[in-house]
Amino acid sequence: MKKRILCSGISFVLMALAGCSQNQLNQFQRQLSDVSTMISPGEQHPSDKQAERNEIAQAFSLPVGVDTAALRLKQHYGFPSDEDVSAARNNGQGNAGWSASAISEGASWSAQPGSYYRMSRNWAANDRLTIEVTGDAKRSNVTAIYRSSNPEHLKPEWTARLWKQIPEVARGTKVSREVGQ
Repeated sequence: MKKRILCSGISFVLMALAGCSQNQLNQFQRQLSDVSTMISPGEQHPSDKQAERNEIAQAFSLPVGVDTAALRLKQHYGFPSDEDVSAARNNGQGNAGWSASAISEGASWSAQPGSYYRMSRNWAANDRLTIEVTGDAKRSNVTAIYRSSNPEHLKPEWTARLWKQIPEVARGTKVSREVGQ
């Protein structure tokens, strides 16, 4: 994950300095993501061997901008961004470091506003939910990956509500906050 973020950041800076357009940068990022998937398939998009990796995934194409969809998903499911952790660390309270550590534990966040967001956090007992949102100002593609070492948690009885909620939340049609299964 750290390599991907570093590689994406370096690539973005190099291409920006070279005078590439935003479309070229987005296309390059998709290609970089494809390469990352080939290098470490367990980190990215699911394949036919999902069950062997103890994960299931759903993808949604939605008529809502990428920034809006990502913000709604972030808020509804409680994904902390780097800014959230920084704000907690700098809140001026005596327990600021502890607070920042607590909200960031088991979570990861990466974003390129306007085109890409990836948020991940521990979910339920020992499970993990990762949501990746790509797109533009008018449309977004959301891929949600649910990982669990418990095979029961990968069954539709466990995940059906989550798969129903994610597109509703991203569209803005689901307003109540229900965290976890």
